[in-house]
Amino acid sequence: MKRQSPAKSKKVKKSPVNKNPVVFETAFEKKLGQTPVEYLTNKIQGGSSLSSIEYLFDIVSAEIAMKNNCVCKGFAYYYEKAQERINAMKKRTVYNKLVRDRIPEIIDASGKTCTVEVLPNDAYIEALDAKLNEELAEYQQSKSLEELADLLEVMGAVVKARGYTWDDLTRVRKGKRAQRGAFDQRIFLKEVIE
Repeated sequence: MKRQSPAKSKKVKKSPVNKNPVVFETAFEKKLGQTPVEYLTNKIQGGSSLSSIEYLFDIVSAEIAMKNNCVCKGFAYYYEKAQERINAMKKRTVYNKLVRDRIPEIIDASGKTCTVEVLPNDAYIEALDAKLNEELAEYQQSKSLEELADLLEVMGAVVKARGYTWDDLTRVRKGKRAQRGAFDQRIFLKEVIE
């Protein structure tokens, strides 16, 4: 087998390195199934030490950059983005529940922002039913007059949403009271024998 002399070997023309960070980030996600920021976020939240996170990131990034002829913005850049992401996640509280009408205004006045949605009628009634259960549970825990007032407020909203009036509810309540009595005598039914 003959060897070529160095003078006769062909020169390989290299294409220029792609400096667009999207090329690196796309290749990173393709290889690891997550973006560089997601990768670092998971490592940080997993409790890995900063030095081991940086070491692993540098090794993986160098390999990806070399294979894809691109450049990485570097560990410090993506680490800062991961920290921002973690801080944003810590500051976000998801409620997904019905609240009183002035709550968004009160949140805005406190310097925070919120995301709200005006519910269509069916979803509104469903959310009211859930709110009724929530307020009842809160009353059961605290036994406070405040929670009873909240429960009454939600009951009023349920009455209205279902097409009744407070007068309708009062009339039905009084009718049942006249027919079956109230709860004033503290009667506790233990059993019925036939």
